[in-house]
Amino acid sequence: MSDVESFVRFCESEFGSAVVDREAAYVKEQVTLDDRILDVGCGIGSLEERFAGYDIVGVDRSMEMVRTARDRALAPVVRGDARKLPIATGAVDAVVFVATLSFIQAVGAALSEAVRVLDPGGTVVVLALNTRSEYVQSNLARDGSYFRRMVHRDTEELASRVLEYVDGTREYLLGVDGETIVERTDPETAAITAIVGSPSRPPP
Repeated sequence: MSDVESFVRFCESEFGSAVVDREAAYVKEQVTLDDRILDVGCGIGSLEERFAGYDIVGVDRSMEMVRTARDRALAPVVRGDARKLPIATGAVDAVVFVATLSFIQAVGAALSEAVRVLDPGGTVVVLALNTRSEYVQSNLARDGSYFRRMVHRDTEELASRVLEYVDGTREYLLGVDGETIVERTDPETAAITAIVGSPSRPPP
């Protein structure tokens, strides 16, 4: 099964849909309807599907993901690398990474690009998989799990890297109880570490 097929199956399952719904709801709390939003590592466009009426653009380096996202969402989706975004400097008000940074080796390059494309005073929203949680650990231990491709297995270290570029806050969300999504804000049990803020440094 291809990555695209796996993502579609997950996002169309009751559990997967609930996960993406919670992630999308959190992102919506951090942006406004007037914001120009860039979703880096958009995959099959699950976030874009939930952002009807918003000015959002998705970008992904996989052409197969881009084609699938274009079929599933009305928002524009382009092919591009997080380390060299095909977006003009200062062109967006918010840059969103949903799990993306957990799988990118060159986090600094991706964050530098996020800072570059942001309008001054813009917002960075990072949702990273929290490797302290039982949910993420169980997936890391499962043969064939996409989670096993994670480059950054220490989420606290990854969050510290993000906070070198973003002057913001860290919080935790999205608990998993079996196949049910529950509210969790405990760093030991929540599946997501969220960092939200404005750039703390100018782009290089």
